[in-house]
Amino acid sequence: SMRTVKHLAYKASKTKFNIILLGESGTGKSRLAREIHNIQNPNAPFVEVACNSIAPTLFESELFGYAPGSFTGADRNGRIGYFEEANGGTIFLDEIGEIPPEIQAKLLHVLQKKQIYRVGSTKPIYIDVRVITATSRDLDEEIAKGNFRQDLYYRINVFPIKLPPLRERKQDIAGMANSILVDFCRKYEMEPKHFSDEAIKIITLYDWPGNVRQLENLIERLVITVQDPIIDTTALPVEYTGDAVPPAELLAQRGSLAERMDAYEGEIIRDTYRRCGTTVAVAKELGISQATAARK
Repeated sequence: SMRTVKHLAYKASKTKFNIILLGESGTGKSRLAREIHNIQNPNAPFVEVACNSIAPTLFESELFGYAPGSFTGADRNGRIGYFEEANGGTIFLDEIGEIPPEIQAKLLHVLQKKQIYRVGSTKPIYIDVRVITATSRDLDEEIAKGNFRQDLYYRINVFPIKLPPLRERKQDIAGMANSILVDFCRKYEMEPKHFSDEAIKIITLYDWPGNVRQLENLIERLVITVQDPIIDTTALPVEYTGDAVPPAELLAQRGSLAERMDAYEGEIIRDTYRRCGTTVAVAKELGISQATAARK
């Protein structure tokens, strides 16, 4: 699934199409937007706008800027907005579903005409900006509710890329966790640390409802709090280990290593089937064939 995402992102980077990144919160949409920008034009400006953190009354002036003296308290010299800052580069509108309806109409005009008007001014300013948007909302549902303009949706949805949640890409988690660990050790100028095999197994089994952002937060916390060079299962918070560690009876049973491993494998298969409901979904999550999943 991630190979498909990377392939689409590379193709999108070679065009001027409006791109929309879809997926749950924390799946890495912001990082992908910056990578798409960097492939084609890394020296141009990249402006990220968190639409869910702007007060509704400030949207227009933040996005398009304002003219001198346009309202009480305004800077006497006026101010440029995010679109002007991004001129010649990329503007990334994260959580675009949070934009108020009245601003959606103005944004549609900007995308159609490639020009903006500062608040308090009638002079158009022409811009050359690649627009990448992202949302964790179901915009079709928001359109049905009357919260999002359908014509704006068609305008931004030229090149959609859907990022899968971490629970659907278990095979990526170990490599991602190790890479993030290296990055945070460098950031905090610490000696390299490593995950134990057991810790990686637990991290891989966890479902990560907060996706990549949650994984990054956990690893940053571990880098700071763990003194040993090896990060073992004992360092992982109980909310991560509670459902992932094998039951005590499996650890305590007698028998050969192969017999104990078979019992543990059986518990993994049964637990995955209870959550997923089909052998096709089990096979996808565990990286095995459907025939193998059904047989086991």
